[in-house]
Amino acid sequence: MAAKLWRGSTGDSVRDLQRKLNANGYELDEDGVFGNNTYNAVVDYQRKYNLRVDGVVGEETWGSLLKTTEPEHPTTGKEILQGVSDETYDALHRLEQGFTPSDEAAAAREVQKSLEAVQPGAYRSSFEGELARLYDQITGREAFSYDPQTDAQAKNYAYLYARKGREAMADTMGAAAALTGGYGSSYAQTVSQQAYERYMQQLMELMPELEKNARQQDESQRQWLAQQYEWASDREQADYKRHQQEQAAWQESYDRSGREADALWDREYADYKLMLQHYTAMANAEQKASDGARANTGAAAQAEKKPILSSTAMESLQRALGNYLKGGRTDQAAALARQYSSRMTAAQKQKLQKIFGEYGAELAAF
Repeated sequence: MAAKLWRGSTGDSVRDLQRKLNANGYELDEDGVFGNNTYNAVVDYQRKYNLRVDGVVGEETWGSLLKTTEPEHPTTGKEILQGVSDETYDALHRLEQGFTPSDEAAAAREVQKSLEAVQPGAYRSSFEGELARLYDQITGREAFSYDPQTDAQAKNYAYLYARKGREAMADTMGAAAALTGGYGSSYAQTVSQQAYERYMQQLMELMPELEKNARQQDESQRQWLAQQYEWASDREQADYKRHQQEQAAWQESYDRSGREADALWDREYADYKLMLQHYTAMANAEQKASDGARANTGAAAQAEKKPILSSTAMESLQRALGNYLKGGRTDQAAALARQYSSRMTAAQKQKLQKIFGEYGAELAAF
């Protein structure tokens, strides 16, 4: 298995990486140091060949580089491999073209990539405005002070007692006038004034109770505001926790898909290297056994016909299309469907068209 490389790596493996990148049109110093220039070239290469863009050279990137650069010991024609059978030559020739992942591996990688379309967005509070308004009301509320002139209850009582005092005063003046034959007197005025003042005194005695009531109302209002703030804050925290859970679930799904794709890719790449070693050894053995005599026809190998898309690859493809469509990336979903269309059965194509219909989209005949 090729060494995994990233920024800061050094050695012959980095030098080999730089040689392969230069063979793809880059101009790197083959100094064996994975610096910024090498990193930028890797990222550009990954983006160009639709690989995972992370700047890390793992099995996927190595496999692609082996495919896009000439092998170290290329087979340019059957006449070079004298004494090698057609079967061995054809297998070795195909293997030397570089590692090509299966439909299953490619579709599994597409599943992880498609999950980016449904990644939860940044958290946006539904209660930010309400919390800010309540906070301003709480912190901007002045300390309690009692003013009867602004207390509605005190003003009502003042009006009531003043009216009763005037009525008592009038009644007293009337009674006194009746006793004196309808004429007022200083006595009557004094007595009526005292009747009025008694009501005013009762009003004054009521003031502490009115202040107490006003204080209680102010405290109740403060408590109500605090309760409203706490309720909104609890809802805010619940929403944020739910968003975190959704983000964690998405990340777990994304990482799991990546692990599954990596495992399949690594397994296939390991098999590819074993097959390359196997047929290289066979070619050497056949050459020795034939003692230089030609044992192949020299005819060109027939191109391998790719098989119908497997059910495993189809299942991964359906998952990836569903993610793209759910995330609103209809064009990307359509492009992916067409990428595999040449190897689909009519029934498989109908399945994909049905998936598009479920999301209110249409997949043109392909």
